[in-house]
Amino acid sequence: MALMGMVLSGLAFAAQQGFSLSGRLGATDQEAQEGYFAIDNQTMIVVKPGSDLHGYLRARVGQRVRVTIAPDAGSE
Repeated sequence: MALMGMVLSGLAFAAQQGFSLSGRLGATDQEAQEGYFAIDNQTMIVVKPGSDLHGYLRARVGQRVRVTIAPDAGSE
């Protein structure tokens, strides 16, 4: 039970600090055109076609990338 509490505390701390994931970015031509990308077949990212992020990801299909999601320090 104590171990479970420590694990949950660690996860809560990590959630406050952010989350980072790295791997090879993959998508077929059709998926990339529609805004669907995968990182090492473990995480799917969906972006709005035509956005700056969409263009950035399309240019990096097949390359290793790192995606980080962290809370904005000034937001609630």
